Amino acid sequence: MILSGLKKYFVNLKYYFTPVGMLAVGLVLGLSVALPTAFSALKQFINAVAEIIQSNNVDFTATEDYIVNSITSLNWEDPIGALGTMINGEWLKKLIDGSFELIGVELKVYADLITQAFEEMVVTIIVLIVLVVFLFFAGLVAGYALTRYLVRRNMARRGLWKMILASLADSLLTVSLFALCVWLASIWTPSVAFTSVLSVCVFAFTSLLEAYLIHGAKVVPFSAVMRISNAVKLVLCDFLIFFISLVLLVISIALTNVVAGMFIGFSFVEIAFIVIALNAESYVKDLADAAVAPCEEIPEEPAVA
Repeated sequence: MILSGLKKYFVNLKYYFTPVGMLAVGLVLGLSVALPTAFSALKQFINAVAEIIQSNNVDFTATEDYIVNSITSLNWEDPIGALGTMINGEWLKKLIDGSFELIGVELKVYADLITQAFEEMVVTIIVLIVLVVFLFFAGLVAGYALTRYLVRRNMARRGLWKMILASLADSLLTVSLFALCVWLASIWTPSVAFTSVLSVCVFAFTSLLEAYLIHGAKVVPFSAVMRISNAVKLVLCDFLIFFISLVLLVISIALTNVVAGMFIGFSFVEIAFIVIALNAESYVKDLADAAVAPCEEIPEEPAVA
């Protein structure tokens, strides 16, 4: 089971570009709309401020006088020293701060109009950010769904009624296990460690049971599937797949940077989770196929003339 599970993980890495591609499509769609619209909103804000200033004849004479006086007040008898002062960081900072302070005084009367234009720009940008985030997660979800479909088709196909049965079983298991963990934690706090181990064991056995009911019932002996050794192998296989995916993610980050590495490496982890979720089904389906195959290979007896 372990070698088979690891092999199927590496085989299904052929779908690596499916989640990355869908995520990239969602991100590109969002940015292709957001960036031009954001620049347009910024341009409208600048034009609105320019129109406010022009229509109200705002006078920047005080600001211009302040800049000219600051420059002329330097000791130009020593031109090199004066130029050195002008490129000094502290002097430039003082000049810019003083200029903006005077500009603020000139524009204070029109603060409400400028604030309104600024708020309109901010609202537009917030809407665009929400749009980009939505399309990003839409691409993430669509990529996961498509990748899961492709991996399932490759590992453990099942019909509609089997899918419904598995969904009901998963829901019942999740609710029951969560309720049990909460109840144990409420009556005994140290039970968190116990419930963690219990959850792993229950997950392994229930995954095998669910897989048996869907793919192996009346085909494979119950005892051939529901074994402690199979549960241990399943847990170990899942752990190894998850560990390998994390190693590949860390390597991706190490070779690039955090952002690029997360983008490049997340497919390894996503495919790992999908394979882990389907490992038990794939194992039992392989057993069932192996049990059915010999019967199908028996040649029919020739008809007696």
